[in-house]
Amino acid sequence: MHPSFSKLTALALLLAPLGAAAAGVPRTKNAPSFEALLQRPLSLVDALNIATEQNGIILQARKSVEARLGVAIQTRAILLPQVLGRVDYSVTQDSLVELNTGFNATGPTLNNQRWVGDARVVQSLYQGGRLLSALRVSKLIREQAMQDFLTSLGQVLLQVRTAYDDVQLAAAQIEVRQASVDLLKGELDNVRSRLAAGVVSEFDQLRAEVELSNAEPPLILARNSYVIAKQALVELLGYNVPKEAKNDLPLRLDTPLQVRKYPADLPGALAAGWKNRTELESLNTQVKLSDENIITARAGNKPGVQAFAGYDVTSRMRTRNAGDSLDGAIAGVQMSWPLFDGFLTQGRVAEAQANRGLRQAQLEEQRRLVSLQVRTAWSDILSAKATVDSQKENIGRAERTIQLARERYLAGTGIQVDILSAQTALTQTRGNYVQALRDYSVAYSRLLRATGEDVQRRQGQ
Repeated sequence: MHPSFSKLTALALLLAPLGAAAAGVPRTKNAPSFEALLQRPLSLVDALNIATEQNGIILQARKSVEARLGVAIQTRAILLPQVLGRVDYSVTQDSLVELNTGFNATGPTLNNQRWVGDARVVQSLYQGGRLLSALRVSKLIREQAMQDFLTSLGQVLLQVRTAYDDVQLAAAQIEVRQASVDLLKGELDNVRSRLAAGVVSEFDQLRAEVELSNAEPPLILARNSYVIAKQALVELLGYNVPKEAKNDLPLRLDTPLQVRKYPADLPGALAAGWKNRTELESLNTQVKLSDENIITARAGNKPGVQAFAGYDVTSRMRTRNAGDSLDGAIAGVQMSWPLFDGFLTQGRVAEAQANRGLRQAQLEEQRRLVSLQVRTAWSDILSAKATVDSQKENIGRAERTIQLARERYLAGTGIQVDILSAQTALTQTRGNYVQALRDYSVAYSRLLRATGEDVQRRQGQ
């Protein structure tokens, strides 16, 4: 049984040290090296685990979370006391100090050098609702960062699943096209033997040669698609392909294309999407953040109260010695209240309220989009399953058709065109079948993404 890939697992991945990746190296110590990747079969579960560790988009998403956690710390800073230090020093010309003007040796003098130093602890007591709002906002920012990370993770997992299926499809198409070429080669050899015996005409040989030549380009294209699909998968896994590596990577996959039944019905899938999709959770969190922004905006016309305590050291005035000083503790409470700010607060409140309405509208639109994605994936699954069932049975019919056409041809009651047409039909049927298997697997993966269950279920399911 594969390990469960829940939100707690994603959180552990998010908070785990990035190892070499943190130093700028894409590969982490838990992922196999590129050389090791090519030396053993790669399962779908292994591919998903490797991508989770070192895919570039996921690494960027982790850094984005770190940045937003920093924003959460900044938001919470208003709740904590601030320690402030200040030092001022100035020198004034004697002509500007009235008592020093025209002084003599026995006359009064004042210090023309002034300095002051103090250290204070300032604690906000009331900021019009900002303090408690900052605490809630800090928590919401952390929650939204996690939700957005899970969204990025789910998108990458879907890309890896699809790329994995594309490699398997390309490999299957090579088998289909190679089988077609092999059959046509056998048919050409048979025609040549019959031509040498004088049973058939040169036309039959030329016709068989043309069909064989026409079957070779699709095989070449299938092999090229296989090469490109493997490179695309390796890129999603976060590997840098060495320049000395062959273009046709010897990558082997061992999780075949298959039909996996989704356990719930359409209403259950829709309910799962509305419940699990982190995009909806993120937008809902954004609506809550908008509510807090309204509170913060309204605090602009409310008083702010702060308490402070500290220690001051200052120069004495009635001395010419700049080193003479006075010192002592201070404490107090200060309040500020903007009586009129030119409607600045009113404008900020209007902006915050409009943004709140915007976020709510985006949330409703995202709910409809989730429903559309679930229904589309569900429809694609039904369509692909019907194609798989029909083409699976049709392969047997196409193979039997070739057999009968060949028997009739050898018996002299059929023509060569019947064999070639039957061969074309068999190739098309086999191609339709493997394409339908791939389409079903991709639709299944998209349904897991649409319902948000791709980061809830076991990765291999």
